[in-house]
Amino acid sequence: MRIIKKSKITWIDVLKPTKKDIEFIRKQHKFHPIILDELLHSSARSRVEPYDKYLFLTYHLPLYDKNQKTSRKIEVDFLITKDKVITVRYEDVEPINNFWRRLSNDKNFKDRALHSTGTIVYFLIEEILAFSQRQLRHIEETVSEITQELFKNKEAQLLQRISYLKRNILEYSIISNPQKIILESLREVGGRFWTDDMRIYLSDLVGDHLKIMQHLENFKETVDALEQTNSQLLNAKTNAVMQKFTVMAFLTIPLVLLTQIFGAEVVSLQTNNDPFVFWTSFVLVLAITVILLLFFKRKGWL
Repeated sequence: MRIIKKSKITWIDVLKPTKKDIEFIRKQHKFHPIILDELLHSSARSRVEPYDKYLFLTYHLPLYDKNQKTSRKIEVDFLITKDKVITVRYEDVEPINNFWRRLSNDKNFKDRALHSTGTIVYFLIEEILAFSQRQLRHIEETVSEITQELFKNKEAQLLQRISYLKRNILEYSIISNPQKIILESLREVGGRFWTDDMRIYLSDLVGDHLKIMQHLENFKETVDALEQTNSQLLNAKTNAVMQKFTVMAFLTIPLVLLTQIFGAEVVSLQTNNDPFVFWTSFVLVLAITVILLLFFKRKGWL
């Protein structure tokens, strides 16, 4: 648990809350018992709930997992009163740590951020959105890498990478999309809880989130185009291979036929110790094979 104060405004940050932490929070303010119990574990949905003297906010952000090669959901809970903001999280979160360092190292920023609990929430969520924006970089880098390798005969490998990338974009969207409604609700609820001036700040958060979703939609369209192009290249290569196999199969038909025609004669003449017909048959079959190969080559079938 970390606590930072300025005048009458306090920010309390709790990592991996225990029952002792919840009891400490209970003594700080008369929060609803159900909410306090929920703080012991993560929640499945985001929400903004206004009460008489405080707000309860659950916010989810995406975090890229290198092992699973996709984004997963991280939760930050906010308990907001007129003089305190309590954040509760269930694992280490980079934007929260960044916000703490800025408050500790930059006095001017601390004065602005701890002007009120509204400004704490605004700057903290702004830091979270900036982190979410940075999380899109690995998607952008992967898209760039796939674009550069698209015409290098790596269609099978790219198919797997594109599949992972599409899943990551989908998971990121599933996590981030609902936050638009949360931020819009916070703008309306926060305007009543603090002052109308806070609506301007909270509207900025809605706009920043919209930019993230627009970038994500652009990446989705780009990846769909890359997938379509890669599939066409893979189909073209597969068709070329199948064409060669078909030509080779057709090439064996006359050879098999000639072998069967001359087979009986060759066996009969070998019995009479006359190898001339055998070698004649062999040369004829070989000549037909070479002629067919040259013909198919000229037609571009091989």
